[in-house]
Amino acid sequence: MKKILFTLSFLFTLYASNAQEAMGYYYDYNQHFYCFYKGNNFQLESNKVDSIRAGIDYIAYIDQRGDLVAYYNGNKFTIEEDVPNQMIATPYALVYKMAQRLMIFEHGEKKELSKWVGHFYADQYIVTWQELPSLNIMAYENGITGVVESSVSSNVINSGQTGPNIFAYTDITNSFKIYYGGQIYETGATQINDYQCGKNIVAYIDKFNNTFNVFYNNKIKVLSDHLPKSYAVAANMVSYIDWSDNFMLYYNGKTIQLETYVPTTNVAQDNLIVYYNDIELKILFGGQTYIVDKFVPQQSVLLGPSSAMYLDNNNRPKYFYKGKTYSDFMTEP
Repeated sequence: MKKILFTLSFLFTLYASNAQEAMGYYYDYNQHFYCFYKGNNFQLESNKVDSIRAGIDYIAYIDQRGDLVAYYNGNKFTIEEDVPNQMIATPYALVYKMAQRLMIFEHGEKKELSKWVGHFYADQYIVTWQELPSLNIMAYENGITGVVESSVSSNVINSGQTGPNIFAYTDITNSFKIYYGGQIYETGATQINDYQCGKNIVAYIDKFNNTFNVFYNNKIKVLSDHLPKSYAVAANMVSYIDWSDNFMLYYNGKTIQLETYVPTTNVAQDNLIVYYNDIELKILFGGQTYIVDKFVPQQSVLLGPSSAMYLDNNNRPKYFYKGKTYSDFMTEP
């Protein structure tokens, strides 16, 4: 198989553990829609499709008939004969809403999570929503649906965000709460509207107390008595620019200084943080900084678990995975 050209739009997803296993998609020169999985190509449609969502082991899209279609484990399914109101692609499941019904497609099967919902939130291991008319806050984890908080104690989710396995939200009284590991943690903070979630971690700004805080290991810690100029959250870590322009990292319960300057970009996803120092592209993984490449256009980097795909300054595709950088990873003998 010749190297697949993807410089136009970077259509490949980076969820899998290495490039040869990545679930991706592309159009050929005849506008046929293909799936790329474990080094093989599969033509799914002869025409262009819409609303493409991809995970580690599935791809979903709206076909020419307006049906919601999914490809999983070598099979193509028509999930719905209509277009969903909303869709969120998590690594192993497509979560979507049909009218007021909340649905999930995972491991090749479709099931209903709730008959009547308003907003919903979804990430790798968790789906949360407010059920109607009960107003109970619900969660779906590990194939099981349960009540996070009953309507007796909370009536409305004012705002909410999910990380891969965590849910942070404010209730009708504007109390800021965190649901993690089957438990609700009261932060004691109110009026919180600036927060981010990562795996096992939540960072938030408390303007009333003028503090920058983190929830990690079931505990709340004040990272700074000064508000950060910016911050980004990934799995088990938070990077931020402090009040004196130092680039800081909170990782595995400890705070360290990464740089004494403000990086050009500070982007976090899954377990990576990417930033630039002038001409150098740097990636934080496992608490360690790697100088990955130089003169890399910032808009050409895509992030996935333990991995980043990018085009170098010569427009060549490269792949960073767990501290190492690979070239020509999508070619076969």
